[in-house]
Amino acid sequence: MILGSVSPALAEELPGGSGEVQKVVDEPLVADGAAIEPGSITDEPASAGEPVLDGIESIDELEEDAEVPGQGEGADRPDPVFTGVDDISSPTGQYCGSPFNTVHIIRNTKNTMAVKYTTFVTNNTSSTQKFKFSSKKSGTTTLGASVTMGAEFKPLWFGTIKAEINASAERSWTSEVGVEARGTVKARKTVYGKYGIKKENVYGYTARVLSNCTVTNKRYMDVWAPAGEGWVLS
Repeated sequence: MILGSVSPALAEELPGGSGEVQKVVDEPLVADGAAIEPGSITDEPASAGEPVLDGIESIDELEEDAEVPGQGEGADRPDPVFTGVDDISSPTGQYCGSPFNTVHIIRNTKNTMAVKYTTFVTNNTSSTQKFKFSSKKSGTTTLGASVTMGAEFKPLWFGTIKAEINASAERSWTSEVGVEARGTVKARKTVYGKYGIKKENVYGYTARVLSNCTVTNKRYMDVWAPAGEGWVLS
């Protein structure tokens, strides 16, 4: 599968109302210090007869939260204030109706990658060499949290992350096989590749809003939703 191509999966519904959705593979991300010639990352095949180093599958343990270049944390967000209708019989002077569940994102934390496949190439020559990586294993990442989360809160977390943080977030995401990344490795250097699913990570809490509009039973947790896939090269 070529970078940026579309396959039936999990992002936006395809035109024509088929009910299928399309998933776009992200462009490869290159970590600082990677032994890759600047500007050499491409999805174009090498010229006929040009030698290319094919990636060798690594036996390293697959990381659940690998670092993604260029990520940072957002600022803390204030707690929401719930108001209803005036009610002089309420201790707060407000009535919010029947009690209901809510979630709140305090902070958009650094995004990470659930790695599904790892590979590498080593250039043992004294000149630069073209290389090619291709994802050969697939995996699935789903909406989750650092603590056990009741089923009633999962739709709330998903809707909040998708609406407030990342419209590409999905409940579940299965990575593709055959996605290629090509570039040029420097002389006598090694390039490593990790292919996986990007995780939109947030920190926040679940809670219960009472009829008098007060918030109770706050439970703090880290929450993630899959929101893309691609290569990280280092």
